[in-house]
Amino acid sequence: MLSFSGIDERRLKAGWVSSAEAPELVHEFNTFIDELREIGPSPLKKDYRGDVVEPIAAE
Repeated sequence: MLSFSGIDERRLKAGWVSSAEAPELVHEFNTFIDELREIGPSPLKKDYRGDVVEPIAAE
């Protein structure tokens, strides 16, 4: 579904970390953040305002 929507599948990650494994959770977050930075900006952040057509004023 992600690739169909134009979103890189690497932008979604699921895992399991116990609440007793705080250092592992921090490591997972930092690793994922680094991967996202390598991928680059989200395609969903595109500025679509230029694509909007202004309504024609009634005379």
